[in-house]
Amino acid sequence: MKNKQLNIKDRLMELFCGCGYTQYKMNKFEEYELYAQNRSFLPSRSIITFTDTDGRLMALKPDVTLSIVKNSRDGKEYKLYYNESVYRTDRNTHTFAEITQTGLEYIGNTDTARLCEVLTVAMMSLDLISNDNVTDISHLGLLSSLLDSLGINEKERASLLTFIENKSVHEAAALCSAAGVPEKGRELLIKLMTLDPSPDKACGILSSLDVSPSFSAEAERFKTVLSSLDGNKTRVDFSVLSDTNYYNGIVFRGYVRGVPSAVLSGGQYDMLMRRMGKSSSAVGFAVYLDRLDGLFGEQSEPCYDRLILYGENTDAKELCRAVRQAVNDGKTYTAEKTRGEIKYKELCDLR
Repeated sequence: MKNKQLNIKDRLMELFCGCGYTQYKMNKFEEYELYAQNRSFLPSRSIITFTDTDGRLMALKPDVTLSIVKNSRDGKEYKLYYNESVYRTDRNTHTFAEITQTGLEYIGNTDTARLCEVLTVAMMSLDLISNDNVTDISHLGLLSSLLDSLGINEKERASLLTFIENKSVHEAAALCSAAGVPEKGRELLIKLMTLDPSPDKACGILSSLDVSPSFSAEAERFKTVLSSLDGNKTRVDFSVLSDTNYYNGIVFRGYVRGVPSAVLSGGQYDMLMRRMGKSSSAVGFAVYLDRLDGLFGEQSEPCYDRLILYGENTDAKELCRAVRQAVNDGKTYTAEKTRGEIKYKELCDLR
């Protein structure tokens, strides 16, 4: 299992490097204030802290993107990828754990072409994990524009976002009725929540929604992005949400069969840039390798390419030659005295 994860990590890094991105490396810890001020941006709100020798409160890094944004300079383009350990609360044990995270970030002029490129690399990343994958895509700008047109207050809006995320159509409709939202507004919201996930059909429906001129213009740009992607592996789903204090525009999540939660997550985070005093736009995604445990928990194929069996009378030089030959052949191997329950593709018996 771990060998497979390492192989995927290496292939992802090779993909990112081949797409013109440069590796970003960071320290294991940063000042706590960076994460405390942006705690809601983090997947896990728990942060491991300690006091440095100079009295500063430090934190083991729970995230990479915040560090990248902090160290970026306006007016400069950044095409970066990373493979870093982050420290968060484990989803299963609820204890702190070291988690490997691999991802890609673009900071600069995030135009339509750049969005399409980053989304394409994200989908190719899923292909490296499994060909049986799908990417769910939403657009926070379109959703926000529609919610603005409903004329509801902040508390009602927060509740409505929860219903949208949970795909609770009846509850959303009831809230709108209680809040005095006109029937047209309720119908528009229900259409967005029950949108056909097929990109072609979804775009047709979005283009027909009479919300506002800005909504229509943004829907056309969204259509341009969707048309550049593999429609067989893309679903439009407005229940895919991220914190609008940090994210704007397109957000997306990637899934592979056999894993119940998203193994890839990303989107545009211009609002985070603004919160940190940056004027550039940005988009990126992360691949959560720790979530692949279930995918590779059981292996039907052999663990080793070659099993080298040796006995008490095996010549040590002959064994060493067999080991070197396996490595030269690009094979994984294990040298053992008995087969036991070891899984392998081919046998080299030196007994």
